[in-house]
Amino acid sequence: MRISPPPGRRKSRAPIILLILLVLLIAFLVWLSMRNAEVPQQRVEQDVTNEALAH
Repeated sequence: MRISPPPGRRKSRAPIILLILLVLLIAFLVWLSMRNAEVPQQRVEQDVTNEALAH
């Protein structure tokens, strides 16, 4: 004999929503890791002489 849930009662959707959020989070982390965020290097030259010694 099997007992069925009351007719007006629906299953909770929380596990499905949590699973979808977990999949989206993993997809976002994979996207971030594969993104090209490297900034091209620029050469910066600056005079490093000590002005206090020059006077």
